Amino acid sequence: MKLKPKLSLATLIIIAMILGILCGLIFGERCRDLSIIGNVYITLLQMCVLPYVVLSILFGIGKLSFKDAKMLALKGGIMTFIFWGVSILFVLLLPLTFPNWTAASFFSTSIVALPPKMDYLNLYIPANPFNAMANNLVPAVTLFCICVGVALIGMKDKQVVINSLGILTGALGKVTNTMVKLTPIGTFAIVASAAGTMTIEEFGRIQVYFITFIVASLVMTFCIFPLLVSAFTPFKYRDILSVSKDALLTAFTTGNLFILLPMISNNLKELLEKYNLNNDERESMNDIIIPICYNFPNAGKLLALLFVMFAAWFDGVKIGILQYPDFISSGLLSFFGSTNSAMPFLLSHFQISSDLFEIYLVSGVINGKFATLLAAIYLLCFTLLTTAWLTKMVKFNPKKLLINITVMFAVTAVALIGTKITLITLTKNNQDSKEVLASMRIKDKVKAIVEKKYPEKSAWEKIISKTPGKNRLETIKARGVLRVGYNLNARPFAYFNAKGELVGLDVAMAHKLAKDINCTLKFIPINYYDIKQGLNAGVIDIAMAGITKTMPRIQKLNFTEPYMKINLAFVASDYKLDNYRQARDIALMKEVKVAVLKGSAHRKFIEERMPNGKFIDLEKIEDFFTAKVDADVLLTSAEQGSAWAILYPSYGVVVPRPNIHTFGIAYAIAKGDLEFNKFLNEWLRMQKNNKVIDQLYSYWILGLNIKPKKTRWNLWDNVIKSENK
Repeated sequence: MKLKPKLSLATLIIIAMILGILCGLIFGERCRDLSIIGNVYITLLQMCVLPYVVLSILFGIGKLSFKDAKMLALKGGIMTFIFWGVSILFVLLLPLTFPNWTAASFFSTSIVALPPKMDYLNLYIPANPFNAMANNLVPAVTLFCICVGVALIGMKDKQVVINSLGILTGALGKVTNTMVKLTPIGTFAIVASAAGTMTIEEFGRIQVYFITFIVASLVMTFCIFPLLVSAFTPFKYRDILSVSKDALLTAFTTGNLFILLPMISNNLKELLEKYNLNNDERESMNDIIIPICYNFPNAGKLLALLFVMFAAWFDGVKIGILQYPDFISSGLLSFFGSTNSAMPFLLSHFQISSDLFEIYLVSGVINGKFATLLAAIYLLCFTLLTTAWLTKMVKFNPKKLLINITVMFAVTAVALIGTKITLITLTKNNQDSKEVLASMRIKDKVKAIVEKKYPEKSAWEKIISKTPGKNRLETIKARGVLRVGYNLNARPFAYFNAKGELVGLDVAMAHKLAKDINCTLKFIPINYYDIKQGLNAGVIDIAMAGITKTMPRIQKLNFTEPYMKINLAFVASDYKLDNYRQARDIALMKEVKVAVLKGSAHRKFIEERMPNGKFIDLEKIEDFFTAKVDADVLLTSAEQGSAWAILYPSYGVVVPRPNIHTFGIAYAIAKGDLEFNKFLNEWLRMQKNNKVIDQLYSYWILGLNIKPKKTRWNLWDNVIKSENK
């Protein structure tokens, strides 16, 4: 009787992934709670990661001799940085293939969120190694292990320690392998939860990461690294791939690099023998380099940095060129350990939503195999080229080098262009923010008249006295009409939507106020510089137009308590944004032309900080975007700037650092209307307590909850139950 062969772990994972997708499609959002099982699996998988990293680094470095260490220190280090450089270059190039979302996004709090204060000394230098381990400070733990490992090299009786480290490393490896057996269960739970809750739009963006990662893996595996070795050694490209095919197939099938170490060593010996270049020195060098290199980040690991770039793009966070040094150094040091441990740290470090980590884990089911494939060729090529350099086997052939470099550049260019075209074709921005903003409406309205022309000058001069013995609120109630001043430059606080309706956060608040005092509305346009005249003349009762409360203004007007805070920001063409990120750079700018809305409260504040700036008054903010005025940058708030950038997506919003300047906005009334002021403050306090302002802020400023949330389509509800009815 023949026993049926057991399914491999890789096969079980693929089956679990398929079943998870089917489960999610069938049961939809009912699968959401399966993420708990996925989280348990993730925790178990991470349990031994950091201890294993500590012991494996100590074991790998500590068993070297000084002779081996000296040989490897310089040449091995240089070769490591070359291979790392190639890998990181791909990580930095691949975001160029990400589709450009032509529609700008609504304001996001990430624009003004202060980055977490990083203690770089504690992050990279472990004053207390145990504290670093307890707090998962991977870079600090790595440095500590390298230092101790180097110290072990010179110890006389180190073999006892080395043997113990080897045993402990093996024990942790067994525990990890046991936990890995739970991968099919964890994969099923994570995939089912994601498939049951993920929208089509979200999946459309995730495929960007899948495709770019796979393309980069294949290009580096079958082109860059083999050609790099071939350019400086006597080995031919086809021979390098020929001897490594078993290792590459095994790597892709199992997704386990550790079990490939002996196979890679045998592949290298086979290649050396084929060229009659094998000897004891080269064999010994291969045996040393392979396990040491295994403990350092390889290309398969480093390519995972692409996920940070993808997550930033997905989450609307920009990682600028000036952040690249931090991005590269943090990634390199973090990836000395497990990418599963490093990724949450990197996402947090660059202020990217930690919820995206689950997407990374799901993508690892597929991308993990390509990462291991790339890691295998990286390890083989790195060892081969380093051994060739150390044992004087390097050959410099200018013609061969030129041909190989040309092929590498050509293949990379074709791959990037092809990927860009493919992603543009496959992905579409199904929710255009410009259309969404234009379609937003006020739900609970009262009867309103909207004037679109500014009042005649004579209206400002005619003082309309209040009814004797009555305050402004009593006068409004007696009249039955609340006159509200609005400003069309105050988007998203006030603007006309696609149907010609006056909408916006402050317009919605005006409707709420009119409803609460049982009257109708009349909206009258105003400018920021003539609010006082309009209020004093009685042309308007209250100005609700995103008005900043400042010291000069409170000397002329009465204001309610601030109901919201806005953040000072600049709006500029996307390619100019980096010029305005740092306050110190802005202060040193010469002859920069700053457009600012006439009457803006921000002008005086920024004039003091830009002594060389040339300020240009605008009657309409559109004049800046339509180039009717010659200006380099627009001074406004981040909240308003984001709304305008939606209409003009080639522009972006930047908040100067390090100090983020915030201002309160409030409603203005005439000087002396103390009873009306008191009433409005109490009314605003009630709106805050009832979460009305929070809801309006989410809707008009953040662009959330615009469409009623619909239950995700699933087979059970939409097909099976429908047929049974």
